[in-house]
Amino acid sequence: MVKSSADRLNKYSAKIVGDVVKNRIDAQKDFMVANAGAHFDALAALENKVAAYCDQNGINVMLKPFYMSLSRKVYKLMNKHTGTTLLAEVCIAVQAWATRGLTEADSIAVILSANGYDASTCTSA
Repeated sequence: MVKSSADRLNKYSAKIVGDVVKNRIDAQKDFMVANAGAHFDALAALENKVAAYCDQNGINVMLKPFYMSLSRKVYKLMNKHTGTTLLAEVCIAVQAWATRGLTEADSIAVILSANGYDASTCTSA
């Protein structure tokens, strides 16, 4: 049976009651902070590696934030996918940033340097 729009609206309205949401967040807060803290540490280390790579290889300082963004994207993908799917998603990210003006070779090297992931098969050539 298909739910009516009114039934869906009533259920949604009940779900987003402020006290209910507050209670859920309060109950999960410590776990959420601990989980985020581990990722924040990893992201800070990742960004330091990207910055070091860019400095060592003479990459324009204006491009650093973009290489960091690519590395954060790959970090997120590595925590979400594995195997062939991960490789395909990383290659899509490399191509997207190449379209935006980043060098493919540097992008692939940054990914290897910062994330430890070999994306050398991600080339348009």
